[in-house]
Amino acid sequence: CRTCTRLPKNGAAGLPRDTSQAATSSDSQQCVSCSAKEEIDRQTAAVWCTKCEVVLCTSHMAEHMMSGQGPSSHAIIGLSERDQSTDAQQGNSSPLCGEHNRPLEYFCKACGVCICGHCVAIGRHRGHTQIVTVHEVSDELQAEVQTKSKKIKDVTLPRAQRALEKVQKVTSELSSRAEQVEADIKTASRLAVAAIQTCEQEKLQEVDDIRVVRLKTLDRQREELRQHTAALEGVVAFSEKLVERRRFGSPSRNSTQQCEENIVGVLTAVKARADVLDKVEFSETANHHPHLTFSSTNETEMMQKACELLGTVVSCEASAAHSCIEGDRHKHTQPGQPVVFSVLAKDRQGKTQIRGGDSIRVTWSRLPAADMAAPAVEVRDKGDGHYDIVCSPSRTGDYEAEVFINGGKLATTLVVGCCVLDDLQEKWFEFDSTECQARLTISSDKQTVIYDGQTDWSSALASRGARRGRCTWKVKIRKSQKMNIMVGVAEKPGLTAQRDNFMSAYCWFGYTGRKYVLGKWSESIRKFKVNDILQFDLDCDKHTLQITNLRSRETAKIDNLPAAELFPYFSLVHPQDSISLEW
Repeated sequence: CRTCTRLPKNGAAGLPRDTSQAATSSDSQQCVSCSAKEEIDRQTAAVWCTKCEVVLCTSHMAEHMMSGQGPSSHAIIGLSERDQSTDAQQGNSSPLCGEHNRPLEYFCKACGVCICGHCVAIGRHRGHTQIVTVHEVSDELQAEVQTKSKKIKDVTLPRAQRALEKVQKVTSELSSRAEQVEADIKTASRLAVAAIQTCEQEKLQEVDDIRVVRLKTLDRQREELRQHTAALEGVVAFSEKLVERRRFGSPSRNSTQQCEENIVGVLTAVKARADVLDKVEFSETANHHPHLTFSSTNETEMMQKACELLGTVVSCEASAAHSCIEGDRHKHTQPGQPVVFSVLAKDRQGKTQIRGGDSIRVTWSRLPAADMAAPAVEVRDKGDGHYDIVCSPSRTGDYEAEVFINGGKLATTLVVGCCVLDDLQEKWFEFDSTECQARLTISSDKQTVIYDGQTDWSSALASRGARRGRCTWKVKIRKSQKMNIMVGVAEKPGLTAQRDNFMSAYCWFGYTGRKYVLGKWSESIRKFKVNDILQFDLDCDKHTLQITNLRSRETAKIDNLPAAELFPYFSLVHPQDSISLEW
């Protein structure tokens, strides 16, 4: 509580050092009442009031006991007893309120702090309702800690341990795999070096064989040239001797004539020999060898070929940004029937994985009903970077799923259309008499339509239409005068209102072989003829219609169909023209 104190004669120096709590030494304490009344003969304090926390002398003790609400409101003990109690409290010291220097006995739940009694009564927490004792909040916190500790021990800790074991296992597998890959690279390098050395020996042996053969040829040419040269030199020398003998021979007639005859014979032989030798052709010996060359690659090409020879290092983890769905991501099935999608895993460089082991997860983002359970999914690892995702929808409707590979989401989603076919799974529709104009006659089996009018367009629709999924049917051209027949699909309401001008139909016109879409002509295709069978493939999910002439294999494709229920459509104009459904 607040206390007013008068200053003594010696000023502030005469004030007690601590008016709220006794000092640790009993000898230095003075009576608070003596100091407050400025008595000259101040007495040393002898007792301590535990309620008011003041020290008193024996003279003022009785006066203090009668103050306030009487003796019951005070508790007087000796200073020595107080000191012993203080030492014991200091041995078992507990936190005190920083504002009131009192024990923290309460806890304010609104503020989340421990407070003292003064904080509750007159302090900042006065009026707060969520105040309990420290023991109560301690019990609550202990119960919460025990609950959380049990949950961590039973659930979180085992999960963390399993995750740690998995990480350690994957780390060990990665290390062993890396060591194996390094060993494979070194083995491939040694094999490549051995192959290069073998290739080097083979090339050197080829050069040596070429050199030996070429040298033999050159030796033979050299020997022939020597022989021819010697023969030519002999002819020249002999010719010179003959000419010399004729010039200085015997002058007698007989001898001269005989000598002339001999010389003529010899000269004739020498001339013949010279002609033979002169006609000999010598093979031209080049001063280089174009047939003996070596085509080498530059350093960059050699490095590239060496890397290709060694092989490719592929990351063990696939990247969702480069992986993709192979084939059609739209599938159609019946309830309970499995449908299979194929995922191709690629690494961050866009190279196909050569091994499996990636984490594949499928999450359904759309189901036919919000309250239905998601279909079970099976992922089959083929071990070569390909994965099959198998699912079996249990209810009809549209399904859509997202695929995650190693935590990353693929850019494309999976779409499954599940529909139920009736007992006539192949003959899923027939000609509808209610949607057939009067000039058309439908057969009893409702599979053939014949035109009985007088040259005026008449149209018919099928009994059933398609809104989602894919469906197929075939139409045979049985009879037609000028092939003025239109076949395709149309919306039922639009056709009813504008049946004769085809403004709502998507057709193929047999007479011109052109596509006719919503009253506009488009590109020309081949005409169809009598006995041709046309196959129609309608994909409501992709909004396309493909018409194929099974005889000529010509194809017409119509895109951008409306997202509405479409019915098979037929229109004829000439008498006795007829078409039929083929299943």
